Amino acid sequence: MDAMKKWIPFLLLGLILFSLSLDSPPKSLPAEDAFTVVAAVNAFRTANGLPALQIDNSLMAAAQAQSDHQATIRQVTHMGAGGTNATQRAIAYGFGGGAHVLVSENIAGGINLTINQAIYQYWQDSLHLQTMLNPAALYIGAGVGVADNYVYITVDTGYYVGAPGSGAQAAPGATYAPPAASGPATDPFIVSTPREDGALIHVVGYGQSLIGIANTYKVQVAEVLELNGLTLDSIIYPGDEIVIQPSHTPTLTGTPEPATTTPTPSSTMTPGDETRTPRATPTARNTATASATLTPTPIVISPEQEPVVVAAVLISLGVFLVVVFSSLLKRN
Repeated sequence: MDAMKKWIPFLLLGLILFSLSLDSPPKSLPAEDAFTVVAAVNAFRTANGLPALQIDNSLMAAAQAQSDHQATIRQVTHMGAGGTNATQRAIAYGFGGGAHVLVSENIAGGINLTINQAIYQYWQDSLHLQTMLNPAALYIGAGVGVADNYVYITVDTGYYVGAPGSGAQAAPGATYAPPAASGPATDPFIVSTPREDGALIHVVGYGQSLIGIANTYKVQVAEVLELNGLTLDSIIYPGDEIVIQPSHTPTLTGTPEPATTTPTPSSTMTPGDETRTPRATPTARNTATASATLTPTPIVISPEQEPVVVAAVLISLGVFLVVVFSSLLKRN
């Protein structure tokens, strides 16, 4: 019996260590890497009759730096560290070797976001399509950053004056003017403030998604979808207004007062009797009885809480078994 008591602390320690191994799930890794992103964009180009873009190491480094920056600040934005834009970052990483460059950038962010979701849901407006389907573009770079389960994808495409096959050979003394519609250089996420009536409306910027907007305002995506009559497959465009919080203006609802019945006297005349006896016929008044039905609220356990709950159950079960086993040994 004494020997058994010595083993009880070790059994409890083993159960505690086992529960700690279930404390939290491993951190999510990006489902796709930068080269998968490049392959998907090139597949989209070839499907539209355009040649695939060449991977440029400078653009790869610039795009990856921007994805890492977005993951660090947890915000979908074209503005890089120090307020840089896509062209400045590409030049800083050596793209073009000092020649005049043209760079266009697409960004997207979302929970477990994939490149196909970015291409076929978020980047179907003219500005984002120009980045992927620009016939003059020759080079591409991509980056993927992750913060928790939130994935940030960056795609940079472009070319530079003097690049083989770009068709942009600078004449002596000529001033180079890049083609239009190359996308905005910067696009910081502007957080709106509540209006006088309490409504909070966000104006969509370039590269922003519904999930990214909801996370920035720290609200549930389902609430944003319901308020705006949207789904996760809905496409939003720059300039669209997304309701984050409805107005707090109260709606006045009038409650009709119950009708009051006034008894009307009626007289009955009996022959030979001149005494009138008023008879009141009251009208029964309906009385509504309100009954409340209590609906039990289910306990919802989030995926993050599941390991803790499982550990607590296992520890409780282990302690219970140790106590029972000890009692049996005492009896023997």
